[in-house]
Amino acid sequence: MEFEINTIELPTEKELENLFSQTTWASERKSQNIRRMLNNVNVFVTIRKNSELIGFGRAISDGIYRALVDDIIVDNDYRKKGLGKIIVENILKQLNGIDEIFLNTKPDLEQFYKKFGFNKANTITMKKSIKH
Repeated sequence: MEFEINTIELPTEKELENLFSQTTWASERKSQNIRRMLNNVNVFVTIRKNSELIGFGRAISDGIYRALVDDIIVDNDYRKKGLGKIIVENILKQLNGIDEIFLNTKPDLEQFYKKFGFNKANTITMKKSIKH
């Protein structure tokens, strides 16, 4: 299978909305808010097959001290083919030199992220949620 990996050209909000709709954690995201998010993204990777978006990931960072890896997603039809690994590797390359890189994940994906050097933090994660 040939895939196009890109860290320069952002996807459209409609393309991302399609990927997000396949998840439990982002299926409620609205197109206009996805557009706003994309306007502020500078660390990301897309994977396409035949021009169709089949993978995406992004990070939020101050460029030196902290970064948060977020929204790692692969289309249901292409999971378990190594694309998640490609996404994380490309994001981490862009975050080279950052002091601490964080991510939130489900327990069943903990082993996947350990392969990239992530470990459980001995901290309390706090969250304030606002619905859009």
